[in-house]
Amino acid sequence: MKNAKYILISVAILLTAMFALWYVFLRNDNVKTVVENNVKPASYTIVAFGDSLTAGYGLPLYESYPAQLEERLVKSGLNVKVVNAGVSGETSKGNNERAEFIRNTNPDMIIWGIGGNDALRALPISELMDNMESTIKILQSGENPPKLVMLQMQAPLNAGIEYKKVFDSIYIELSQKYNVKLVPFLVSDVFLNPALMLQDRIHPNKAGYAKLIEDNLFDLVVSDMK
Repeated sequence: MKNAKYILISVAILLTAMFALWYVFLRNDNVKTVVENNVKPASYTIVAFGDSLTAGYGLPLYESYPAQLEERLVKSGLNVKVVNAGVSGETSKGNNERAEFIRNTNPDMIIWGIGGNDALRALPISELMDNMESTIKILQSGENPPKLVMLQMQAPLNAGIEYKKVFDSIYIELSQKYNVKLVPFLVSDVFLNPALMLQDRIHPNKAGYAKLIEDNLFDLVVSDMK
C-alpha cells in the first residue's frame, strides 16, 4: 500500500511539472508576451503624489487611481509606469517635506493632489498656501523639471462657507501663477453617488476612481505626455 501511495504521489508531481512546463513554454497564446511586456522598462514615469485619495485608502493597491491610470494608459498603447506615492492622512506640511525626495526621483510627470486633510482641520489658508507654493517650487526646480498636474480639491462645509470659498479658489490661483495643469478631482457626480464611494463617503471606490480617470484625468495626462 505504501509503495502504491508513493507511486501515486510521484505521478502527481510529474504531471504537475509537465503542466507547468507546458503553461510557461508551450501555450500558443499571449501569456509569455504579457509577462515580457510587463518587465520592460517604462519609457515614461509618472509619480502620483498626495494623500489618501492617491494612496487608495480602503482599497487594494491595484484599485487605487494610480494603478488604474497605469492600466488604462498601458491598454492605450503607452509604455508608462505610474508610481503611487500617496500617504493616507498626509497634510500639505508633510507633503511639502516629502517634495524634495519626490523631485529627486526625476519622473517625467507628477500628478499632485493635497489639501483635503488641511481642510478637515480648517488649517489657516495662509499656511496652506505657503506649504503648497513651497511644494510647487521644489517640484518644478532643477534641470528638466517634470510636468506637473494638480488635482483640484474642495473643502467640506465644516469650517464654514467663507473658508470653503477661499480654499476652493486657491487651486485655480496656484495653477495660473505657476503654469500648472489643473484637473477637477473632487466632483459632485462621483462624491454624491453612493455607488461610487466607500461607506465613509469620503473616499471613492474602484468604480469611482475609474470614472474620475475617464472623465477628468486620462485625456489630459495623454496630451501632456506628448
